[in-house]
Amino acid sequence: MKSANQKNNVSLLFAVFALLTLLMLATRTHHFASFNSLPSASIAIFFLAGMYLRNMKAFWFFYILSVTIDLASSYYRGQFGDCITTSYPALVLSYGAMFVVGYYSKPNWQSSSWQINIIKVTLALFIASSIAFFISNGSYYALSGKFPVLSWAEYATRVDKYYFRSISNPVFYVITAVVIDFTVSHFFTDKAIDTNAKVTGKR
Repeated sequence: MKSANQKNNVSLLFAVFALLTLLMLATRTHHFASFNSLPSASIAIFFLAGMYLRNMKAFWFFYILSVTIDLASSYYRGQFGDCITTSYPALVLSYGAMFVVGYYSKPNWQSSSWQINIIKVTLALFIASSIAFFISNGSYYALSGKFPVLSWAEYATRVDKYYFRSISNPVFYVITAVVIDFTVSHFFTDKAIDTNAKVTGKR
């Protein structure tokens, strides 16, 4: 039974890994195709990778994948544009914040009520998205070289313009993942436990 559970866990982790990879390829490649109207899922992917994959190798895989996509799109366009500047390396800190906060906010449907889990994930996502925004947006403003005259007033206008959109981007993806997680945990896991209990009782 333990071996079967381990195989199920490995299969589930592989499925999550594959889905997150496809999601990044499907949304971050808007650099290549203007018809792709899906919002970038990159921030959400790092949050979900921390929450469910919980492995630094997964973090570095998705970071390298994101850089590869950006470099490939720059080569495809024939220019770096606004995507890659001297502030670009700071993105690893933004993604790292999402991954770490996601790691510590994984829902536990068996030990806590669904309301507590939803509140925990919501607060964690808001905090992580805010940290990621100020790292990426602030570093771009200060280090990209595209703003020769720096001022707090101008930066405040950038925050006002981009902050809400930035922190709302990952919401759809994270909510979808949490709903699926709850459904699988509540209906399928509980059903499997009940079935195992009945089989054990018969023996």
